[in-house]
Amino acid sequence: MFTPARVRLLFVTCIALFMAMLDNLVLGVALPSIQDDLGASLSDLEWFMNAYTLAFAVLLIPFSVLGDTIGRKKVFLAGVVVFTLGSLFSGLSDSSIGLILSRALQGVGGAAIVPLSLTLVNSAFPPEKRAAALGIWSGISGLGLSIGPLVGGLIMEGAPWQMIFYVNVPIGVIAFVLGLKWLPETHGARKPFDPIGILLLVSGLFGIIFGLERGNAEGWGTFNVYGSLAGGALLLILFYAWMKTRRTPFVNFDFFRNKNYAFYAFAGFWMNAGVFGAIFLLTLFLQKAQGNSPLGAGVREMAWTTMTMIAAPLAGLAINKLGNRTVLLSGLLFQTAALAWFAFLIRSQGFDFPFLYMLGPMMLAGTGMGLSFTPLSHGLISSVPENASGEASGMGNATRELGGVFGIAISGLIFQSGGSIRAPQDFAHHIVPSLGVGAAMMALAFLGIALFVRGRTTAKAPSPVVVDAAIPVPTKP
Repeated sequence: MFTPARVRLLFVTCIALFMAMLDNLVLGVALPSIQDDLGASLSDLEWFMNAYTLAFAVLLIPFSVLGDTIGRKKVFLAGVVVFTLGSLFSGLSDSSIGLILSRALQGVGGAAIVPLSLTLVNSAFPPEKRAAALGIWSGISGLGLSIGPLVGGLIMEGAPWQMIFYVNVPIGVIAFVLGLKWLPETHGARKPFDPIGILLLVSGLFGIIFGLERGNAEGWGTFNVYGSLAGGALLLILFYAWMKTRRTPFVNFDFFRNKNYAFYAFAGFWMNAGVFGAIFLLTLFLQKAQGNSPLGAGVREMAWTTMTMIAAPLAGLAINKLGNRTVLLSGLLFQTAALAWFAFLIRSQGFDFPFLYMLGPMMLAGTGMGLSFTPLSHGLISSVPENASGEASGMGNATRELGGVFGIAISGLIFQSGGSIRAPQDFAHHIVPSLGVGAAMMALAFLGIALFVRGRTTAKAPSPVVVDAAIPVPTKP
């Protein structure tokens, strides 16, 4: 199963994946230092975060399809180079606009790394062994995303803010050099270049994500926000119509006729909406209500992230015995219960209680997250032909990223409603309904899988894949 060639492939893809996922949240704890050093405004600070998310989210699907067409190794390694350069330029930035542009460059690289790393891992393992390999991939992905604030806090304890970016440079160089040597080149379904379709998709996603990210800051009734959301939705409708006219569309909406494919994507959106809205507010609760430092909050959240890292590989092993649907339902149920537990705890105890009280729901949420990441990826990719796995990977990552942005926006909107927050108890009062909504979002994901996904995901003979080197892709279990 884990031959030397496959272990090497996992190593290269996972170190690049960890680097890209880490940079989603690692910057947050360094924002005060960056503001002082660069003289940045509050709007600049928001764009230091948003520039990465916007570039990352809107390019996931185009880069996935491009990898299928011209070669997954090529696009993956190009993403590593772009991300590494973006990290270097971020560290060298001496102005706000320079850092914003460099963060966007990082997002462009990350959009190639994340989905293509999944597709490379998927194509390297035979069908009956994929779930275990994707469990490792999911564990690394969840770990990188979750421990960003902790890593940022540790770096900021004894180093300047630039080190948050410079630490990526040697990792990127190692991933690129080893990737040139160790990664095989594979292709999926080759599709013609479609500049109009790409422009409609990227512009539409940009409008939706920009509106969601600016809604709470600028007000949902401002033209910048509702105009962006409406314009983005219109462009996505035009994108759908354009795809239906194409003989070979680069996003095949016919896949959504398969209920399993449609509802794995649906569940990914609502799971991320629920969990990342909750993580965002609970991190603030640990700091602003309970008085922990950013590093202290990150250390406490290790109870969550450690369980994610442990559960994700175990989920891959459990899928072969219990089935994809059963493992995913367990993970979603655990997360729903954990978010409801958080809401009940804070409602009954207020803000002043020992961290030990939060340990149970944190560990349950982390376990549920780990049990969910792997079957979501595995289920979505298993629902399409082998040569469309790149497109499925991009679609899954894009819907989850969009869900996370949506969840943070809605949770923030609910949190800010109902009066001003002047004291820690006010914070506790406001966070409870947001956590309740997060639990409801998670329950929606659970119901989608429970009601509409049928059957155990089993190993099947995939459609042929063009493989150019090193690691054979079996066509039989």
